[in-house]
Amino acid sequence: MSNTVKDQYFIWQLSPTLEAKIRYQEYGEERPKKTPLLFLHGYGGMIEHWDLNIPEFARQHKIYAMDLIGFGKSQKPDVRYSLELFAAQIETFLLLKKLDSVIVVGHSMGAASALYFAHHHPRNIKALILANPSGLFGDTMDGMASVFFGLVASPLIGDVLFTAFANPMGVSQSLTPTYFNQQKVDAKLINQFTAPLQDRGAQFSYMSPSKRPLDFRLDHLAKPCNYKGPTFLVWGAEDMALPPHKIIPEFQELVPHAGAFIIPKASHCIHHDAHEAFNKRLAIILNQLETVE
Repeated sequence: MSNTVKDQYFIWQLSPTLEAKIRYQEYGEERPKKTPLLFLHGYGGMIEHWDLNIPEFARQHKIYAMDLIGFGKSQKPDVRYSLELFAAQIETFLLLKKLDSVIVVGHSMGAASALYFAHHHPRNIKALILANPSGLFGDTMDGMASVFFGLVASPLIGDVLFTAFANPMGVSQSLTPTYFNQQKVDAKLINQFTAPLQDRGAQFSYMSPSKRPLDFRLDHLAKPCNYKGPTFLVWGAEDMALPPHKIIPEFQELVPHAGAFIIPKASHCIHHDAHEAFNKRLAIILNQLETVE
């Protein structure tokens, strides 16, 4: 990511007694004839996880990216984290920047948050580009995973596991299965993902998906959902946690008109794992969208 792009922050007033400092960045020039892009990272991620993608598009598009509350350099208060909360953050950001419509490029949890927002505010979304979105899991939760999440939900054991996870070794072990290209899981990436875990309150956000998994699911949305705009699913073929042959059909029940593209030799973190192939597909999608603007 360019060193000339500076961090910006806004104070999000969640309630009369609670506020959070949210980090975001802007790239490129205002382009009245083009819908701006909003990049949203996945669980445990941050703006920098897009460092192989955003620079490729900043010369042709106005781009925004932000750290979701509880992650990256955004504040990590003790609140109930959920897709609903992240969708409220998207809504707040669009109001702050006076954006009537955006194209969202989201990864994993960020993609699920974008779809949740689009369901409730369809007029504010020009298009959704969802990279290995989470939120629908089919029968991929095997018995051991269910047992593990049950243990994490116990406050005492959960805190112990968080402490064991919140270090470079734990982060490396967590990132490795999400990459096909293991060379990408280098010291820079590991340190990037480790730093936010040391922040005050990190245990609240990082433990939320396992303590309250239903808050991070899309199962309860109407099928099909309220959002009818252009939608593109871009998936890594080697994603073992969310295998495309199982999960894409579920998303196409939620968004029947969604196009699906499977990229070989890429796992869950597709945009970083196979950034050249992902950027090529993203460019094709954006060009296609421009022809109808």
